[in-house]
Amino acid sequence: MRIYPVAVVVLLAASSGARVAADEATMRAAVVSAATIRMRDVARPVAGPGQVLVRMRYASVNPADWKSAGGNPEDATARAPAGIPGVDGSGVIAQVGAGVVGYSIGDPVIVWSPGGGTYAQYLAVPADSIARKPDRLSFAEAAGMAHAGLAAWNMLIDQARVRAGQSVLVLGGAGGVGSAAVQIAKIKGARVVATASARNADYLKSLGADTVLDYTAQHFEDQLRNIDIAINTVDVDNAYRALAVVRRGGYLLSSAGLPTPAQCAARVVSCAGRSRDGTPVRLALEQIADWSQAGRFKVNVDRSFALSEVLQAWQYSQAGHTRGKSVIRIDDGNGASAGPSNGVMTP
Repeated sequence: MRIYPVAVVVLLAASSGARVAADEATMRAAVVSAATIRMRDVARPVAGPGQVLVRMRYASVNPADWKSAGGNPEDATARAPAGIPGVDGSGVIAQVGAGVVGYSIGDPVIVWSPGGGTYAQYLAVPADSIARKPDRLSFAEAAGMAHAGLAAWNMLIDQARVRAGQSVLVLGGAGGVGSAAVQIAKIKGARVVATASARNADYLKSLGADTVLDYTAQHFEDQLRNIDIAINTVDVDNAYRALAVVRRGGYLLSSAGLPTPAQCAARVVSCAGRSRDGTPVRLALEQIADWSQAGRFKVNVDRSFALSEVLQAWQYSQAGHTRGKSVIRIDDGNGASAGPSNGVMTP
């Protein structure tokens, strides 16, 4: 994984308590401004028509969060207008907007918010971008489902149209998107090969990988040929190498860079990144949630950080060794929200 420098300072204001401010018009949030992230009290949103207000329990950590904050946006939609990072998480519905049916106050939900905002105690989102949290998953596990699951779904199902009997190569199989891709490919009946370090081999096999190649000891392009679908989550170098092993008429989907269109055309391989088109978010999320409830799709929570530890969470993500997902604890459900502590931290 390529490491981007993050010119970010976390300024943590002193506070006498860890609870949300008594004023119900405000909430605690991590706010990015001028490459600085601060814990601040900001206006609490309300649910507009077609929206629900979610009291966040956990937010997921994704590379898009720190890339945007550091001036290297992975996706223009990854930063909220208010400067609050985070594109997915989990929580409990606190308010239901006009026109919303099927949800009630108190419902536990999975949240997808491509406009950002999950690093906060409350978030207003469209009702069609949430799904009910499976009872089988904790809030921490559910927080890591949406971004990774939807990315893998879009690449494998919407674009490559994976089907039983095909071969799928997942580069960076132990990360968030990689873990999701391994499981979705296996659910669809594909034969799955994943790359990872040796320490993650058993983990990936538990998710359904048929073969795990240790990238520190061997080059996958020396081992494989005629792969139907390659999913790259590592870097652009891996994308170029994957192009050599995909069959004519196959697919190379990447969240981390692609060969040139001319190179893909010369190999007669369809190359693409994640698309915003395809299955409606709600339907995809509900299906992944159903798989989770049935024990067929899992989210491994590698580490959990407090809301006041955003910088540490991002540094851990940058290191590139997360197994599954890391999450940020907003509220553990017992009233213990992540309030600020004294101190200044620099990368």
